[in-house]
Parts: sequence; structure tokens; C-alpha cells
Amino acid sequence: MENHAILATGLSSGIGRALIPLLLAEGPVVALGRQHPGPGVEFVPADFRDPDRHYLAELDRIAGNRPFRGFVHVAGVVFSDKTETGTLSEWDATWRVNCDSAYVLGRWLVPRLTDPASIVLVGSVDAWYQSQDGPAASYGASKAALVGLMRQWAAEWGPRGIRVNLVAPGALNTGNGPQVGGVADELKKRIALGRLGRAPEVASVIHFLLSPASSYVTGAVIPVDGGLNLTY
Repeated sequence: MENHAILATGLSSGIGRALIPLLLAEGPVVALGRQHPGPGVEFVPADFRDPDRHYLAELDRIAGNRPFRGFVHVAGVVFSDKTETGTLSEWDATWRVNCDSAYVLGRWLVPRLTDPASIVLVGSVDAWYQSQDGPAASYGASKAALVGLMRQWAAEWGPRGIRVNLVAPGALNTGNGPQVGGVADELKKRIALGRLGRAPEVASVIHFLLSPASSYVTGAVIPVDGGLNLTY
């Protein structure tokens, strides 16, 4: 399957950048996003906030009839939004980027997937736990929705040889979460391993779930949070 491609979003993020060499080592990568993630990756410009989803036409042109062996959805956006003060435009943008794009691309991709194939969605522990660095109602709700979408796809597409799983990162030092000061210090007290996570630690779990090494794993939520989920 070395000539079969992986479809990916969010490769310009911290997790995505750590994932790129792992994916390229095994075959072609077609990436969608707002900026090119780097050499060796075929790039489709995509603004997932676009309600008309113009990126699908360009994806059709670039992908053609080639087979794909997997899909990884890393793309995400977060606003610090208390329910009463967050805007509806922020709510809409969060859902389009975090959840809608996964659904749309999954529908587009599934007829092109080989048997076997693997899909990995990147969620967050914020689907279950309130973040201490500020409320994020739309973010938590969108990431929780990905869990339901993942489980539906795993049940629906399992008979076609398609595995679907979700990775739920905790607090990372990637620049998108709590980094320094009191918030990070308090979080470390709640993390069993006593530190923030690193992007390659999440990327390696995604890579495992995309690989034949996880051939009997589907419908699973894998926390990559250093043990944050062990305390309350």
C-alpha cells in the first residue's frame, strides 16, 4: 500500500508538523489547510470556515481516482467563549473547522478508501473536562461531537475494512494551550506524569492507529494526556 495516500488536515499545527515525517515515510500525503505544511506534501488550500466548501472541487481535481489508505483530522480552532459572551460567528467557525470538515471529508473519502484503511480523528480531553485556562463551550461541544461521529463511522464502515478511532490529547506545550505561569503550574499538579505533553507524543499514537500494528483497534478513544484523566 506504499503508493496509497493519506488525506490529512491540520498538518501546519504542532501535532501536524510532528506527524508529517511519520506519514511521508510510508507514502504520499495530501493535506488540506490554510497554509502549506512543507516539502513533500501535496497541498489543497482550504478554509474550513467556508460554508460552500469550495475546497472539495480542488480536492477532486488533485486526488483524481487515486486510492487512499487513511485519513487523519487534526485541524481545530478554539475561542475562549463563555456561553453568554461567545459570539454565534465563533460558534459557527468552531463547528465548521472542528467537526463539519471531518464529516464532509469522511463522506468524500470513504468510497476511495482501500481495504484495510484507517481514520483517526483528533479530539480533546476538553470533551469531558472543563479547561482551567478559560471556558470554551463551542470547543468542548465540537470535540465531544467527534467522539459520536467516530463511533458511528467505526460501526458503519467496519464491515468494509475501515477502522476509525479518536485520539484525545490533554494539555500540550505546542503553543495552542496553557504554556507558562499559574495555569500551567496548576495543570501539572493534576497530571500524573507532572508535565505538559509534547506534539511528537501525540503524533506517535496517531501513527500507531493509522498503521497495521493497530489492526484490531476500532471505535476507541485513546487519551494522550499524561494521566490528567486520573484525578478530579
